[in-house]
Amino acid sequence: MTKIQLTLNINGVLFPNQRVKLSEFEAKVYKLIPVGKENAVSLNYLASTLNVSTRVIVSTIRKLRLKGFDIGSGRDVGYYRFKDPQEYLEFMRQLEKENSDRNKVYQAMKRTPMARKVTIITNNSKENKHEEISN
Repeated sequence: MTKIQLTLNINGVLFPNQRVKLSEFEAKVYKLIPVGKENAVSLNYLASTLNVSTRVIVSTIRKLRLKGFDIGSGRDVGYYRFKDPQEYLEFMRQLEKENSDRNKVYQAMKRTPMARKVTIITNNSKENKHEEISN
């Protein structure tokens, strides 16, 4: 395990100074991600460089982010570490928009004909179980 120290100082506010444990593979992935959106590397580049699938890279990036690492990305850009607050804010706005769009689709899918059918089946199943218990 590799330990990397994270400290962030924004306008004099220090965020937790902590040591984060990384697996050897996570550390390799992190080291391959450059600073600055203009230097971003593609998913395919990371996967081929480390000789793993793109799915493994996506999962590892997710783990790194959950451990508090500042990693940005964009569909046509690739992965990068934030060079400044502007890059961070731009990424967060895009992420918020994507989540909002995804949530709209999720809510719409709950109102489709198949959703109604599943609800009816589930309710009938619950009623049948309740009747069996009563008898």
